[in-house]
Amino acid sequence: MSSHRPLSWSAAMHELAADRLPSTGAERRAMAAQRAFAAAAEIKVRREARTTPLIVAGRYDRKAIMVAAIAAAKARRAITNEAWGVCLSAALKGTWQVAKAARRAQAH
Repeated sequence: MSSHRPLSWSAAMHELAADRLPSTGAERRAMAAQRAFAAAAEIKVRREARTTPLIVAGRYDRKAIMVAAIAAAKARRAITNEAWGVCLSAALKGTWQVAKAARRAQAH
């Protein structure tokens, strides 16, 4: 005998939606602030990369990358008031992305 279990997709989707916690206004504002910081930090790092290159002779300038990341982390901490480790981690990720993009652009 085969086992047949009916599945109502409508009911399943409603249950999934009910499991999600609705976001509060404060959470939405925090996410908007983080997105705004990310965009501002990327612009700042790119602007600083023009004056202090992150790539020198085809190699990463780690000191310049760290200086740019620390500046971005300070700006993020001022805006979001998150822990320093969180801010520096996010800033380093973004700064390295900019550095890698600059290296690819320089190679071509």
